[in-house]
Amino acid sequence: MPVQLTTALRVVGTSLFALAVLGGILAAYVTGYQFIHTEKHYLSFGLYGAILGLHLLIQSLFAFLEHRRMRRAGQALKLPSRRRGSVALCIAAYQEDPDYLRKCLRSAQRISFPDLKVVMVVDGNRQEDAYMLDIFHEVLGGTEQAGFFVWRSNFHEAGEGETEASLREGMDRVRDVVRASTFSCIMQKWGGKREVMYTAFKALGDSVDYIQVCDSDTVLDPACTIEMLRVLEEDPQVGGVGGDVQPPAKGMAVEDDQVQAAQFRATEAWSVHQRHVSREQ
Repeated sequence: MPVQLTTALRVVGTSLFALAVLGGILAAYVTGYQFIHTEKHYLSFGLYGAILGLHLLIQSLFAFLEHRRMRRAGQALKLPSRRRGSVALCIAAYQEDPDYLRKCLRSAQRISFPDLKVVMVVDGNRQEDAYMLDIFHEVLGGTEQAGFFVWRSNFHEAGEGETEASLREGMDRVRDVVRASTFSCIMQKWGGKREVMYTAFKALGDSVDYIQVCDSDTVLDPACTIEMLRVLEEDPQVGGVGGDVQPPAKGMAVEDDQVQAAQFRATEAWSVHQRHVSREQ
């Protein structure tokens, strides 16, 4: 069935369903029919409540089916291109809350995308930053697929005691660890988020087709990579795709910096074609 016809049928069906619900609610309100009620109507259940309950049940059912479809996308969805592009997920970390970092890395581990490369770059190489490397080893380490490197410098500023030769050696080491490992962690001299992203992009170079980025307090949906890659592969005019970034669950206390971080990440391109991010200036 053509995509346009399918979309039109969905729009018509959704509109008719909305009208039916609205009509049912209006009729229930006018008639005021009660299924169950106490003597003084302290507790009652009428036609109006029944229609609202049915509406909520149907919405929940379709939401569950859509969520299940997305989670199975890693196995069921086939990209339209002849060759599936390779993807690297780059995680920017800076003095992250340990619980948030664990949740982020575990969600990255659950992403339904074959051969996904995960690169975490820590903005800081001091002793007080070492706990993030420990968490990396706890969640993603322990196998031959994992690698790490603590760098005294970054690509734009040499660390204490670095010589030109050792700086070049460090750059090569960063690139080798990132390219050879499925999961890699680089700790480097503090330089800000842009410096962290530059390290990841520079080390990856042209070894992958797409780069996905997030902060270290982000919990990723298992289908996020393949869903965003599908959009990129379907239209060559699209150079970047943003994810649906949401703050913590409703009812939880949210600090101002968390809200600002969520708002900032909502404007980021989570998947960017390599030619836009790894080209040297």
